[in-house]
Amino acid sequence: MFNNLKIGVRLGIGFAITLALLITIAVVGYLRLGALSGEIDVMVNDRFPKTVQANNVIDAINHIARNLRNAYIYTGAEQQRALDTIPVQRKIITENLEKLEKTIKSEQGKDLLKKVAAARAAYVATQDKFLEWLKDDRKADVVTLMQGDFRKAQADYIASVNALIEFQGAVMEQAGKRADEMAASTERLIVILGAIAALLTALFGWYITRSITRPVGEALDAATRLADGDLTVKLDSNSKDEIGQLMGAMQNMIVKLTQIIGEVRTAADNLTNAAGQVSATAQSLSQSSSEQAASVEETTASME
Repeated sequence: MFNNLKIGVRLGIGFAITLALLITIAVVGYLRLGALSGEIDVMVNDRFPKTVQANNVIDAINHIARNLRNAYIYTGAEQQRALDTIPVQRKIITENLEKLEKTIKSEQGKDLLKKVAAARAAYVATQDKFLEWLKDDRKADVVTLMQGDFRKAQADYIASVNALIEFQGAVMEQAGKRADEMAASTERLIVILGAIAALLTALFGWYITRSITRPVGEALDAATRLADGDLTVKLDSNSKDEIGQLMGAMQNMIVKLTQIIGEVRTAADNLTNAAGQVSATAQSLSQSSSEQAASVEETTASME
């Protein structure tokens, strides 16, 4: 059936298949790269900022701890300067925790965030007690608080935030592995599709080329033999494309030439037979003329 198609249609099908394979490779690559870009976007704009925000909380806690220590050590303006930084750091912690509450969607992440909030409440309570006793100049009680409940509350607070950081780090690591796996699978898929496309293109190209060049070669060989006077050439073609029509026309031409030459040969034979008859008639006339001449000679002799 494929051989019955026109050469232009055949070539068009070959190019269309090649184009379809290229489009398939491009679409698959585009979709995979889009998915990979989405994973990277989530890591950069979602998971990594959460880790940064949690670290900002740790930095603010440490900053508050240093300034509480300075407030205990110093007096006067230096002490007040240290105390003035504490509300600022608390605001930083609040802002970062609010961002985390809005962006953390997993159940495990929410549970860790609740633990951070509980640890913060305990830490803020001991911190307020620290500030109150410092204001009342109860430094002995402050030292006891710092060595006891305050230290434990701060350690628990930092540990809860670190647990959240570790969780976000693990989530980022998993996302990174998924991105690596997706990139590797995309590379393999594109290589496989490229190999399949190259193989199919080569096969279709070979088949189409052969379906065109083979009958052309047969037609050329027949034309050469015909030019040498060989009228026994026979062309068989079942295809209905341009080359098949050409070979059919050449076969009809050979049949017509054979028929015409046969008719010429028959006419030549008839002409030869007619020429023989004319020659026999001429010989008969010549003999009759000779006999008439002899008779005339005899008559002349008798008359003499």
